[in-house]
Amino acid sequence: MDITFYFAEGCWVCDSIRETLNGLQERYALRIRNVNIGEDEEIYDLYRFDVPVIEFEDGTALHGRIRRKDLLAKLEHFKTLSDSPSRKTE
Repeated sequence: MDITFYFAEGCWVCDSIRETLNGLQERYALRIRNVNIGEDEEIYDLYRFDVPVIEFEDGTALHGRIRRKDLLAKLEHFKTLSDSPSRKTE
């Protein structure tokens, strides 16, 4: 599963979520694209008040103080979709 993780340097909430994602990476076969918002002015303007932001394959996102249960629910949802027989034959 591909996700994009937007973070800011020095953001302790971002660091906490990054650790959580790293811990879940193998279980959910996560491919994480890390984006430091400080390296791109347009992305900075878009997400500076929302980091951390986890953007999923379908364009939905979790942001701010992300609760572990919300993240797990989202990951389980996508895992269920990817495990479904109709999805595997596409």
